[in-house]
Amino acid sequence: MSFCKQGRLSACQELAKFNPKEAAKLQADFARAALGRETLKATEEAGRDKEDTHAHEASEASSSDEPPQCKGQNHHLISHPIAKALKDHPTLRGLYAPRDERFVVKAKDKEAHCGYQKWHRDVDTEIIQWLENNPAASPGQFMTKLREIYNRPEMLKRFPHGF
Repeated sequence: MSFCKQGRLSACQELAKFNPKEAAKLQADFARAALGRETLKATEEAGRDKEDTHAHEASEASSSDEPPQCKGQNHHLISHPIAKALKDHPTLRGLYAPRDERFVVKAKDKEAHCGYQKWHRDVDTEIIQWLENNPAASPGQFMTKLREIYNRPEMLKRFPHGF
C-alpha cells in the first residue's frame, strides 16, 4: 500500500486486486491532488493572462467598448445538471460540487446571462455529452474542455474575461 501511496501504478494495481476499497480511495486522493495542481496552474495562468489583458486594455482604453466592470450575473460553470453527471463519472466523481466557487465567470451584462437561458442549457448538454463520451477523462482534460468552450468567440462576447 505504501508504494501505491507513492504513486507507483503497478503497486496500485496489485492493491486493487486485494483491497479495491483502499485502492479506490487512494485513486480519489490522487485525482483530488491532481485537480489541486491543475487548479493552481490554471489560477497562475489566469493571473498572467489577466495582467497581460489589463496592460493591453490600458493601452487601448479609449477604443474599447467593454465596460470596466461587468454588470451581468455570475455564471457557474459547474451547474446542477453538470454536477449530477460528474457525480456518476468514473474518474471525476467527488472532485466538483454544484455551483463550485472555483469555477465562476462574470457576464458582461444582464442580457449576456440572466437565468438559465437556452445557450446555457446547450452548453450544459455539450459538457454532459462530453463527460459521457470520455469516461476516463482526467481533471486536466475536463479543465481543457471547459476552457475550450468558454474561449469560443460567442462565449467571450458573454464572458469577456473567459475562463
